[in-house]
Amino acid sequence: MGERVLGGRYQLTRQLGEGGMGEVWEAHDTVLTRPVAVKVIGLLAGGGSRGDMARARFQREARITAALQHPNIVTVHDLGEAGAAEGHAPFLVMELLRGESLHAVVRRGPVPLRDAARWGAEICDALTEAHRSKVLHRDIKPSNIQITPAGTVKVLDFGIARAADPYATEHRLTQTGFIVGTPPYMAPEQARGTPEPRSDLYSLGCLLFEMITGRLPFQAPDTMGYVTAHLTQPPPAPSSIRATVPSAWDDLVLTLLCKDPAQRYPSAADLADALRQLEQGMPPTPPRTGQPPAPPTLNQQTSATRVEPTSEVPGPFAISWTGKEPLSAYTNIRQTRLLVVGLTVALAVAVTGVVIGAQHQLWRDGQNITSSGWSSLLWSSLGFAVLVVIFLCEAAEAAFPRGKRSWSLQIGPPGIRTTHGPDRREYVWDQVQMFAIQEVASKVRVAARAGLYVKCAQAGQRGKSVKPAGWPLRKLAIGRQGMIPVCVLGPMSDQQRDALDGALARYGRGRGDVEAWGG
Repeated sequence: MGERVLGGRYQLTRQLGEGGMGEVWEAHDTVLTRPVAVKVIGLLAGGGSRGDMARARFQREARITAALQHPNIVTVHDLGEAGAAEGHAPFLVMELLRGESLHAVVRRGPVPLRDAARWGAEICDALTEAHRSKVLHRDIKPSNIQITPAGTVKVLDFGIARAADPYATEHRLTQTGFIVGTPPYMAPEQARGTPEPRSDLYSLGCLLFEMITGRLPFQAPDTMGYVTAHLTQPPPAPSSIRATVPSAWDDLVLTLLCKDPAQRYPSAADLADALRQLEQGMPPTPPRTGQPPAPPTLNQQTSATRVEPTSEVPGPFAISWTGKEPLSAYTNIRQTRLLVVGLTVALAVAVTGVVIGAQHQLWRDGQNITSSGWSSLLWSSLGFAVLVVIFLCEAAEAAFPRGKRSWSLQIGPPGIRTTHGPDRREYVWDQVQMFAIQEVASKVRVAARAGLYVKCAQAGQRGKSVKPAGWPLRKLAIGRQGMIPVCVLGPMSDQQRDALDGALARYGRGRGDVEAWGG
């Protein structure tokens, strides 16, 4: 096809890409003598009355999208139909863009937050113009975004996903199994066949998530897996993937990824304003949805000594420890160290006394100690010494803990999330059967603070102990009935404790049955 001329004037010179709908070529416009890009919609090639109707509808809808004129929307110059050799496939002629696709950018890893905010705002500007003209994009994804050499955004293929659907009628899909859009970026209502303008904002939320974290919010092996995830699974906070992402970005992205369109930003223009505030380093204005506000995100950070004021309705809870605070905040280290020193002296005297006492008794009775007797005495002493060493190691770990690491505890709509250095754990509410706040119990009895325990419906915990967040000592034994210690809370103010109780009561309804655990 590279040597063919389409429409009598567009000479195809170099293939630029290929996708599910067709191919994109660099071409030369022989009439105006300029380079252009030609998108051949091979999906609509073929004969028959159905093919003719689909191509006619494509040209009708493509003319509507071609009327869009905006600096952030690629300009459509012409549209036509290829000859019989290409199956009468329709084609679009667009301005030839230089630069690189956003797909190539995100493949290199997360982009700077300022760039993500600026590019996202420009995508919103393009969506605002399209939505004003009653045109939905339906396929916002990295490969449909071009970054020009000047660093600005150009959005491609407005309405093409809908126009290229060979089974679509004027109002809805008529063929089961044909999905308009790209599943990893598809809004739940779009997967059900009822897209709306805020469906494009959901797709943009997936794209923003990918830009700032380097991965998609959901991972799935196939189309059905992605659709199921968008319909049923709560999205993770971006900061749970990339710890340097600020909480303001969590708020914005998770608002866009709400299952209910009414809980997202009301328009692309409102979202553009919020992204430009983020670009300038300011917290964005909360969206005006006209509905009850969406639950705040799981990752609203607070310090270890304060918590954000709560409203009448309890919100998410977050607390953290930098690793620089004294360990006495969580354990009675001074008493433990004195206990270790005292036990060390007492056990050393005891071992010495046993050996000397045995020798003195044998000497006084005038008995000769046989080699087997000496061997028995030696092995008994060694066994006792091993037990002493094991105990002292456990006690020394409690008295002189190593590796003080920062930690955090977050409680919100998705569930309970903890960090402990590089270790991250998440307990989704759907899996949590029970939670309780109890005194922490360790193998070596140390005066510790309260701890948050959970019991999960997932597979049983491996082993007999686990190291929770906020605990600088050895692993803790799992509590009764399989309760897992999630976090050692340490000292908390009354305000923090009220915020913790409120978040647990709001998001973990019916699971905080402390008495059933035997507390």
